[in-house]
Amino acid sequence: MRIDPSMACITVLLLLTAQAISASDDRVSEALSVPCNGCHGPNGVSPGPSIPSIAGLNADYMNKVLEQYQDGSRKGTIMNRLARGYKVYELRKIARYFARQTWTHVDSNSEATLVERGRKLHEKHCAECHEDSGRYQDRDTPRLAGQRPVYLELQLQQYLNRELPQPSDMKEQLAMVPKEDFGALSAFYSSVQ
Repeated sequence: MRIDPSMACITVLLLLTAQAISASDDRVSEALSVPCNGCHGPNGVSPGPSIPSIAGLNADYMNKVLEQYQDGSRKGTIMNRLARGYKVYELRKIARYFARQTWTHVDSNSEATLVERGRKLHEKHCAECHEDSGRYQDRDTPRLAGQRPVYLELQLQQYLNRELPQPSDMKEQLAMVPKEDFGALSAFYSSVQ
């Protein structure tokens, strides 16, 4: 079988072009995400107790949340204004950028009895959607395992007060968890590697 040298050259050129575009797209996505580092930390690993780590989160979930901030259906202290500054395709690039980053567990140092109480609450009320002790994530379910406990407890409060868009299952299950147990549930999730 004889290989046409011109076709081989065209194939190599197309492959090199595709690699260059991909590398360029990665640099653009990283540049778009730089403002996020101020709050969410370098590469999306949060330095603060009430700010979530976003490195390694599901891209579809993160994109959905960013669009909710942009359209105002989700409220945030500064996120609404920031999200409105981006085009929809730029939000998708940011979401994909952070999804490619490595998830980093944050040590919570919660006491064992609190974590155990939270584990039992998880199994009773949350395990059906937040599978694998909160490690599972998809377009509708964020990763909870290893997230900061203060942030998780604040989110539960916001869900309870209906400040966040939420699936009906979340509303029903959360209504069965006593408010004073939010700390235990948060301690459990933050303790999971």
